[in-house]
Amino acid sequence: MYWQVLDTREKSPGPTHPDTGISLYNLAELYVAQGHYTKAEPLLQRALAVSEAALGPDHPHIAQILNNLALLYLAQGQYAKAESLLDRALAISEKTLGPTHPGIATLLGNLAEVYRNQGKYDQAEVLQQRALAMREKTHGVDHPELAMSLNNLGLVYVFQGQYDKARPLYQRALAILEKTPESTHPDLATTLSNLTLLHYLQGQYPHRPGLCCNARWIFVKKRLA
Repeated sequence: MYWQVLDTREKSPGPTHPDTGISLYNLAELYVAQGHYTKAEPLLQRALAVSEAALGPDHPHIAQILNNLALLYLAQGQYAKAESLLDRALAISEKTLGPTHPGIATLLGNLAEVYRNQGKYDQAEVLQQRALAMREKTHGVDHPELAMSLNNLGLVYVFQGQYDKARPLYQRALAILEKTPESTHPDLATTLSNLTLLHYLQGQYPHRPGLCCNARWIFVKKRLA
């Protein structure tokens, strides 16, 4: 269906129209979700070119495309490409949306993941801390949106063997998510799994033995829903 829409829009209103860029973007995101990165990459690149020509190089939508193309490269281990795109996306977003916009926290977190995957833990830590502070200021200290930042910052510490720093972050994320009405929030499963791994790495096998089973059950419930 996406291909049909794209074909129609390329004929009218035309291959360089912003609507065509949106169709390219949507189709690419479908391929990304399926893990078909080689199919998604040229579509995202074309969507970027069409959108830049139609909207200008500093439009917020350009930052969104850059972010998603960067995540594609991150998944493929092409860290230099991912870092460059995220740097540009951040510059655009901070200029057009302002330095405190909630979307900035997402970009900071993604860039931090690029650094973490390269072993640049100090840089990753700074960005994750900044993303967490922004989300706390925007959403409050008990909002489920904080769980992602808490988990990702905890992961930076785990990779450095700083388990005592990671534990309170995971515990805080768990406490926040267990209060949410949706008991099967996907970040809850992530947090439970992270805590399980942390206990294992520290040789604390008897501690909270149901964590892993609970995480697996949440994933299963989400799949069946």
